[in-house]
Amino acid sequence: MLERWAASLAGVSGAIASATGGAFRALGRPGRLLQDFLNGSWLGHPLHPVLTDVVVGAATVAVMLDVLRIVFRVPGLELATTWTVALTVLSALGTIVTGLTDFKDTAPGSNSRNVAGLHGLINIGGTALFAVALVLRLLDHNNWAALIFVVGYGVVSVGAFIGGHVVFKYGEMVNHNAFGRGKRAKEFTAVLPVAELAEATPTKTMLGATALVLVRRGDVVHALKESCSHAGGPLSQGTLVDGAIQCPWHQSVFRLRDGAVLHGPATSRQVMYRARVTDGQVEVQGPFD
Repeated sequence: MLERWAASLAGVSGAIASATGGAFRALGRPGRLLQDFLNGSWLGHPLHPVLTDVVVGAATVAVMLDVLRIVFRVPGLELATTWTVALTVLSALGTIVTGLTDFKDTAPGSNSRNVAGLHGLINIGGTALFAVALVLRLLDHNNWAALIFVVGYGVVSVGAFIGGHVVFKYGEMVNHNAFGRGKRAKEFTAVLPVAELAEATPTKTMLGATALVLVRRGDVVHALKESCSHAGGPLSQGTLVDGAIQCPWHQSVFRLRDGAVLHGPATSRQVMYRARVTDGQVEVQGPFD
């Protein structure tokens, strides 16, 4: 049922994702660096859920302060409540911006994009109610502010539930290699004749049932798991950029020598294997963190 509701907003969700992506592209390199910050590539973890915890925590404290003030008649809590509501609004705005940054890279027309769009629209509505409550508090209409804030709290709680659905059912912004690191080669194992590995050309090969991407640069061979940690994109179809490889799907960039994230939207490093050339064969060992 949730997917059916979300599908009715597919056009709106798609327009928002396109507009967000266009805004980042228009900014050029500064936009790419801003995207990396907002995705949380520097953190090794998406930034959006970090901020959602601040929103929910601050909103819960604000509701409890109002309960103490109105129900239990505890005096002198107005200023503390106003500051807590202000923190809620500020962190909610940051959560919206980081959420939109992640959202633009969801798959067009997919259930995951539709449900994530519903999640975002609901939480934007909840944030608007929080902002109205803050204005009313600044105008000293504390009881009306408390009522509107509680309604906003309920709206954001529904949005948070749907956000969990996006993560736990569809795996958005989850490391796609976390639970399938692939076949482990304790010893160096031959995977490809070196004659079949062209210079500076991403090449797919198999280690058992695990797909790897190999890149040869002179006498050095780099090996990474082939599926991108962000959304499973095929790195063997990617492009090489200054000692790194760029995913063809959402342009995440990983350093070849260790799989470190250089640019998002990926936040988790790429699984890396050691590679060498022996007797005309490319051999790999790993994976390694």
